[in-house]
Amino acid sequence: QALKFMPKDGMMVQVMGKVQIYEKRGIYSINVRKMAEAGIGLLYQQFLDLKDQLQKEGLFDPAKKLPLPEYPKSIAIITASTGEAINDMITTFSRRLTFAKITLYPALVQGRDAPADLIRALKEVYASNKHDCLIIGRGGGSFEDLSCFNDEALARTLFASPIPTVSAVGHEGDVTICDFVASQRAATPTAAAILLSKSREDVVNHVNHLQQRLLQAAVSGVEKKQSLWQKLAGSYGLANFGELLQGITRQYEALNHRLLTSSPLYKMAETNKHLIQYRNRLDVAIQNRLEMAALNLTSSTRRLRKEIIIERINRYDQQIESFSQTIKTKIASQLENSEKQLNALIEKTIILNPLNLMKKGYSIVYQNEKVKSSVSELDFRFPIKVRMVDGHVVANILRIVKDEN
Repeated sequence: QALKFMPKDGMMVQVMGKVQIYEKRGIYSINVRKMAEAGIGLLYQQFLDLKDQLQKEGLFDPAKKLPLPEYPKSIAIITASTGEAINDMITTFSRRLTFAKITLYPALVQGRDAPADLIRALKEVYASNKHDCLIIGRGGGSFEDLSCFNDEALARTLFASPIPTVSAVGHEGDVTICDFVASQRAATPTAAAILLSKSREDVVNHVNHLQQRLLQAAVSGVEKKQSLWQKLAGSYGLANFGELLQGITRQYEALNHRLLTSSPLYKMAETNKHLIQYRNRLDVAIQNRLEMAALNLTSSTRRLRKEIIIERINRYDQQIESFSQTIKTKIASQLENSEKQLNALIEKTIILNPLNLMKKGYSIVYQNEKVKSSVSELDFRFPIKVRMVDGHVVANILRIVKDEN
């Protein structure tokens, strides 16, 4: 009853008790007082115990987790410098719109020394104070392979992060202590890269949403001014002015519909052209109706001088013209800025893509799992690994020639 598990035949266990030997028969027995699982069972029990302890301390509390930035400018990645994890993330970032600079902090992700090395990399990221968020993780493996991410000291160091964190350890079914402590868990390293990047469709939809809001505001303002025109027309007996204005309004609404469904540049060109045309028609229609009304004024209404009507209409016309010009300017500025930002981000993503550099003939040299940028850092005794766009080459050093300059 005191055991936390049910013993089964073939299970590896650790026991504590008293050994009794029967010399005559040549056998011995153990009076067991304590029993615990050994091997994977022990690791899993340690995992459950630590999980329960940290949860009680509040390290898994969602209220204490930092929100991920929508458009991070700088992302730190803590993982092995070689392997599927870093390759998958670089490939995913290069395929999507990534607005951030990616910095790799190489660390061991398996073995007895891995927790301490991961903690070192975390502290290095914190000390740099130049990243918006970080990804810590590795590719898939056995429960023992991933056990370094169940280390208590590593979990507490990750919990103390001043920036949002993403844990991306193993595959979909793998769960570690770091997954519970991090700001957010990603099922795989690829999923982590998707989480911190945007697709082209997402960015375009966001720009279109902002554009629609501007256009809706413009339409609302024009409708208010149209209401003022209708009130003015009714006050001075312009009988058919409402029907004329409704016809122009329907044409204006049709223009808005085309404006919303066309490209940004086409929208601006068509808007400018049609607004000028409809304003000119509106001015002509108003002037004609005023002239007709002036001819039909009775003696009791002649006190309403034509100059007063024209003055008021001109004042409203100036207000509408000013409002229309303001709306056009704001829409043009917003669309131009959005297009410039989008183009700049796309160019920056292409420039920062390491795969593009490799396609031009560049490569990355590793020795002892570390990136080497100078021949003075190389050691004759160890082989080197040359990373290319479609794989890598392992080679021995025959001689080193250093440039004189």
